[in-house]
Parts: sequence; structure tokens; C-alpha cells
Amino acid sequence: MVSDKDTTIPIEAEFDTNADTENKFVDKKRTNVKSDLIEITEDKLENILLKYLKNIGLRKSFITPASLLITIIPANLSATFGDKYGITGAVWEALFLLVAFGSGLWLIISIVLISMNWKEASLDNLIAIVKNAKD
Repeated sequence: MVSDKDTTIPIEAEFDTNADTENKFVDKKRTNVKSDLIEITEDKLENILLKYLKNIGLRKSFITPASLLITIIPANLSATFGDKYGITGAVWEALFLLVAFGSGLWLIISIVLISMNWKEASLDNLIAIVKNAKD
């Protein structure tokens, strides 16, 4: 049977609760819990994010033309073009040069667009738009 007697040991006897020993591992306590509350409707947030999607991809738009240019230039320099599939070697070489020129032009245009829209593609700009701090 269960006894009604209290056989628990008092907490004070088990642990030392002095303030000196309680903070022996903590030198300073700092809090940083203040923040802004942003209220926005779902449809407005969706519209803002859809408009911002093009800016997100813009910062990485140089990758494809740069990788094409980096692979085509060494291939063009090291290859000996022969007749294949009914096309002469000179035409193959011209095609490789056109693709290299096109990817170089694409890379230049991408870099110019990135530099023109750098601030619009930033996360700070998106937060400002969501906060309605910037139109």
C-alpha cells in the first residue's frame, strides 16, 4: 500500500541555490528579441514575390553563358574539325566560332543587366517592399 508519508528530499538540501554558483558559467546575459511586426495579406505577398522572382534569377544569369564560353573556347582551340554528317570542317569551325561569339555577347549582356539591377535584386529591397517602405 502507498504511504501518506512525504519522503521527498527538499530541493534546498539537494542543490545549492546561491546566486553566486548559479551564474558561475554565465559572465553576461544579453537579449536581442526586439523585432518589427509586418502584417500583410496573402494575395499582396504573393504578388510581391511573383514580381520579385525575376530579380532573384537575375543575379545568377551569368552562369550559363560563362560556362558555355569556358567550354567552347578550349574545344575550338584544341579540335581539328573534319567532315562529319555532310558538313565540312570549315563549317564546323565557323559554327563553333559563332556559338563562342554568341555566348560571349550573352555573357556581356548578362553582366550589364546584373550591374544595372543589383540593388533591386537584393534581399533588403524585397524586405523594404514587403514592409511597404519602398514603392
